[in-house]
Amino acid sequence: MLGASVSTSAGVQVAVDGNLPFPFPQCIHYELYKNHVELHVESTAYQSLCAFLERNLPNNDIAKTETRYFCQYAYVLNRRIEGWRNIEELGKAIIELRDIVEPVLMQYCEQMAENFELAKALSEYYKEQEAALPFHINVIDELHANENAHTRILTHLLKYKEDGKHVILSSFLKQLPTFNVESFDIEKSKIYFNKDYIDGLIEKDGEYAVIIENKIHWADDQDKQIERYVNTEIERGIPSDKIWVIYLTRDGRKKVEGYSLTEKTKKILGDRFLEMDYYHNILPWLKESVLPNCRLKEEWLESAIKQYIDHLEGLFDLRDSRMAFRKKVQRQISNSIGCTQEMSRGEVYSKLHAYLHTLNELQNIVDNSMQSLIKPIIERLQDTTEEVLGELCPDEDISFYNGIHNGFFQVFLKKWTTRVHFEWIPFNEKRLFSGTEYTFVLHVEQNNIRECFLQVLSNNDLTSKAKEAGLAKDSKDNRVFYKNIISTGKPLSDMTHEELKSFLRQAYKDVNRVQAFVSEYILNKP
Repeated sequence: MLGASVSTSAGVQVAVDGNLPFPFPQCIHYELYKNHVELHVESTAYQSLCAFLERNLPNNDIAKTETRYFCQYAYVLNRRIEGWRNIEELGKAIIELRDIVEPVLMQYCEQMAENFELAKALSEYYKEQEAALPFHINVIDELHANENAHTRILTHLLKYKEDGKHVILSSFLKQLPTFNVESFDIEKSKIYFNKDYIDGLIEKDGEYAVIIENKIHWADDQDKQIERYVNTEIERGIPSDKIWVIYLTRDGRKKVEGYSLTEKTKKILGDRFLEMDYYHNILPWLKESVLPNCRLKEEWLESAIKQYIDHLEGLFDLRDSRMAFRKKVQRQISNSIGCTQEMSRGEVYSKLHAYLHTLNELQNIVDNSMQSLIKPIIERLQDTTEEVLGELCPDEDISFYNGIHNGFFQVFLKKWTTRVHFEWIPFNEKRLFSGTEYTFVLHVEQNNIRECFLQVLSNNDLTSKAKEAGLAKDSKDNRVFYKNIISTGKPLSDMTHEELKSFLRQAYKDVNRVQAFVSEYILNKP
């Protein structure tokens, strides 16, 4: 069975045998060119597979490994095919190559199965050792703190005064390499949380501003986000050369997007745009500067800082209570993959490095299996949405954006800007398979349009019409203006086609009224 084929500008891709024990992704395929056939691995995620194929596939007059600049690994059938349209010859060539390749792929699958068993055994060992750890509880852990919670904690700490002096704030600002604390009257500074949608703000009227944009949980950058915040401070009377921006991430890996920190804003800020993170900056600062200098009588402050430090150490798996646990697990892994005391450090490193590649490939295999479950559900959701909205809103053109990997699924009306759209949120992979309640909202991402919504909803002449359409300002999210929460008896993944249609009719019942109101009074407003 040749499997599905996909046309490309170079030729035709043919999937590997679907009857192999593990599903192979599209990046691993046969490729048919004008007069020959090749096997390709076109992803850096499968380095162990490439090495395995190179070791085990024969290099002879029939087929051999060759270098290709556009893929990680290529294995080529030497026999040339006369005529691109000779379907019979193409079929024979692909079968000839598969007869060589797929027994080796089967060996790879068997090796992966052994590695699955090893990973399973190590996972069981990990769970056993973790269960034996002393009981530990952290209130912040249990509350599942998001970006806002982390910013609230940080800004609240910065507000602390000792004998009328902002000692923690001063200590924090001294970390900023381009900020001279002595140049400003720090004691008269004000600290805000979520003022004008800025996560954290340290400011002295007319003198200086330090903007904190918190991305500890990898929140997406928004269009012109940093530019908007800087402009807000300039409009408030802060000189442009006295504005600092701290882009605060988890560990420094997340970088600001160009559409948030625009070229214009880069020029304004220069070296006053500062990248900081919790792992390298905030956690060491709390442990080495803030906690040791707490007054003995400030027991609640000390307790809060200790809890927060513990929470951050838990986030980075740095808690002292887990050190011995990690060492035991590390020894078990080393022993299980064949590391011995007689080996040199280089040999041990090579073993661990090879096993890491194996684990990455195991993860890719599992992920590919999960995607094979998720993809048809998303396609069914899209198809049924088109069917239901075709009945409820027959004159509307609909499109979709699948962002469930990041926790949302968007439904666009093509006549609107994409900054105003309907959205299922939170809507991640787990909720697809286990949710029994789903939320459908109207989401507004553009500030000037959001202001139009607020103005219209406060207009006495339009209030009753807005309510009839189901529109209202959400108390928890100032960018949501419609919300429909639907409880279900089963997750979306388990619904039959008719059950899904019924569920979506309930979810989309107000879409036509909402779009009519928004189109007339907001988006098409002169």
